[in-house]
Amino acid sequence: MVAADTVEFYAKPNYEELKKTARLSGLEHTVLGTSYRSCRLGDGTKLFVWNHTQPSTDAEWVKDQPDIPAAGPMQCYQVLKGDTSVARVKFEDDTGGNPGDFTLILKLANIGDVNIPSKDGKYAPAGVVPRDDSLVTTAVYVRKRSGEYPVTGSLYFQWNKSTQRVEILEKDNWPKDKLKHQADSANNFTITLIST
Repeated sequence: MVAADTVEFYAKPNYEELKKTARLSGLEHTVLGTSYRSCRLGDGTKLFVWNHTQPSTDAEWVKDQPDIPAAGPMQCYQVLKGDTSVARVKFEDDTGGNPGDFTLILKLANIGDVNIPSKDGKYAPAGVVPRDDSLVTTAVYVRKRSGEYPVTGSLYFQWNKSTQRVEILEKDNWPKDKLKHQADSANNFTITLIST
């Protein structure tokens, strides 16, 4: 039986050859499907997993994984408390540009850069938000196809206990004259470019 607040990783499918036990906040890159081929989750945990070269390919695993594919899309992980939320954003453009004219670049702790093309329509991870009062800060850049950066700022996420949702808090570094945000669900948001 797996201890609470831990995840056991195995070298082979079907939980053969225990290789590592990771605790909450445990994090590794490029090991799923190579070093680890199966895992068991202890009570109170989940795994946030993503692709090393395309972090917008992500998932949350809430149950044991008996056969992690050798060439699968998920390669990296972070062990989270089971009630932790992963905030995700998609990027729209109201300036009249074509799809992909702009890219929203998010700098995430533990993950790296997440690039979201304008008008892509897909949500990508933007921050891991615990259910406490902590603020999660994500650096934000908008890059033009030409390579210029007309917008920079920061996103601030926080769990709201009364509404049971992740919220974006507007602080001094939010470029409200260039970007707007709206909540689409409990942890998904649309960021829209309104001016450059």
